[in-house]
Amino acid sequence: AQYPKKTHFVTASAHIRRNHQNKGIMILDPSRWNIEHVTEIDAPIDDVWLVLININDWNWNAWTRLDAPSATTGVSGKLRASFDGDGTWTTYDFRFREVDNDKHLIEWGGSVAGGMLFKGRHSMRLEEIKPGTTRLMHVEEFGGLLPAFGAGLPYRKLDRNYRLMNEALKAHVERR
Repeated sequence: AQYPKKTHFVTASAHIRRNHQNKGIMILDPSRWNIEHVTEIDAPIDDVWLVLININDWNWNAWTRLDAPSATTGVSGKLRASFDGDGTWTTYDFRFREVDNDKHLIEWGGSVAGGMLFKGRHSMRLEEIKPGTTRLMHVEEFGGLLPAFGAGLPYRKLDRNYRLMNEALKAHVERR
């Protein structure tokens, strides 16, 4: 069973405010277009984790590739995104923020102009629901000026793609 997806889109106008401490200057607060998908996988958590952490063999995933020497906290690499899942790739710099085998967490992120224009924090975390059943929580939070105005990335396609990634991981692991 798949849990209902939770997707949150926030418009830029909700984040423009007058800051009296800054003498009435209009300030654009960081805005986020958050995406969250939760999927139940009929497989032991360690089996799902081994597939997820093996970033050099994400052939089950037509939408995202993480090109790095290893999935290790602090390691940098290139994220390749295929927004239409058709093998046409756009490349971005990223760094693993946290990879924790005990928490079953892999988190990476990237930014443009120190996060002022754009920043993204992407995570995939596993929880054991019961022996042989795993919950995948797949989340991305966006911030900066570009997401505040809905620019920088095709956010609705990303929302769809992360759901499709979850479904593809589920199908791949459950076939093993």
